[in-house]
Amino acid sequence: MENKKPRLGFFKYSCCAGCEFQFIYFQKHIIEVLENFDFVFCKMVSSGGTPEGPFDISLVEGTITESWQVDELKKIRQRSRYLFAIGSCAINGGIPAIKSTQPELEIEKRVYCDLSNIHSIRPNAISAYVKVDGDIKGCPPGERDLYEALTSVLYGKEPDFLEYSVCVECKLKGNICVLVAYNMPCMGPVTNAGCGALCPSNNRACYACWGPMKQANASALARQFEAMGLSSEDIVRRFTLFGSVTTEFRKASELYED
Repeated sequence: MENKKPRLGFFKYSCCAGCEFQFIYFQKHIIEVLENFDFVFCKMVSSGGTPEGPFDISLVEGTITESWQVDELKKIRQRSRYLFAIGSCAINGGIPAIKSTQPELEIEKRVYCDLSNIHSIRPNAISAYVKVDGDIKGCPPGERDLYEALTSVLYGKEPDFLEYSVCVECKLKGNICVLVAYNMPCMGPVTNAGCGALCPSNNRACYACWGPMKQANASALARQFEAMGLSSEDIVRRFTLFGSVTTEFRKASELYED
């Protein structure tokens, strides 16, 4: 009997849809893996598909910013054998979570004249509401972790994601440290690896688009930025651009918020 392909669903919440776009169009070698899956639901493909499931693997991008998204996400979790968060918005709030630094009502008033039909909630990662089997980090996600997540489902093994900082990637590539040598406010020491140290490799400071490394000492880096002459406002910006709802980055930004 011919083995059936694992059923895959791709779901989107508050984000730019760049993860789904990257997933379909910009992977150089991932097509060899994707051929082994049955796309049951994915809005960017021609047929779209059905969201009812069941799914062997569901990929979820985007920040949770409305109550109906929570209800739908829980249903997806129930219908999925494996569920992976894909991209910074789903994993650590990403850009949409910048608004978490202010009261939700104040943000709503800035955008809408009539709030009677607005039911937004404080932005959060999907792991705040459901169990996640792995994080495919990045903005957009990198090929290495995407490949790792999909092949782990195909082979029935635990995915092996990188759990160290961008600084390690810089060392592996032989990069000069832009923080020490050039006095750039680089977020590499507290940012999770996976991008291949893309920005520092081009003599630019990391801006943490992959989110915080677990147990990162972000407060120490924030104090280093202060010693370098950065204003409190600039320091807060660096720790709230990505991952403002995470414990690691929140601790650092709170040191300098009014």
